[in-house]
Amino acid sequence: MEPQDPNPAPPECFQLAELEAFQASEGAILADVNYYLWLNLNDAEGMPYRFLYFLELLFENADPLLLSSGEDSTALQVSQADTLVKTADALHKLHGKISIQRVNAGALPIWLPAIGKPLEAIRLTKNEQGLYLNDALLLDFGEHQLLLEVHPEKEGLLVGVYR
Repeated sequence: MEPQDPNPAPPECFQLAELEAFQASEGAILADVNYYLWLNLNDAEGMPYRFLYFLELLFENADPLLLSSGEDSTALQVSQADTLVKTADALHKLHGKISIQRVNAGALPIWLPAIGKPLEAIRLTKNEQGLYLNDALLLDFGEHQLLLEVHPEKEGLLVGVYR
């Protein structure tokens, strides 16, 4: 008899551990934000193609929340720092140059209204079975809300003001 999967959510839905990470972040005060950009440096002559691969929310009174577009860029997922480091190391070894770049984003106009404010809620959409879909989430800082979603046409994440 096969052992049962302790977390039977389908691939298009957040897993229980991810939902617990969201709950742990709610109420925490946002201290800073980092973007981790994937730099595609294959074309030596042109500008590198880049996309937002990881988003790191740093809180004053809680663990950081690291969100990614996943390896296949089809779903949001909660990730760990070691996953980011391993990916960056593997890409560096493969290409012989840095392919993941950290950019501090806390001072960007999109994030400034949220810095120093508590994350009131992380809002998710549900499917017909009542499971939470992993295609987008809303970071609710009260008067300032940000929508995080997987880019519908390209790779990576999109962040935008919701209101």
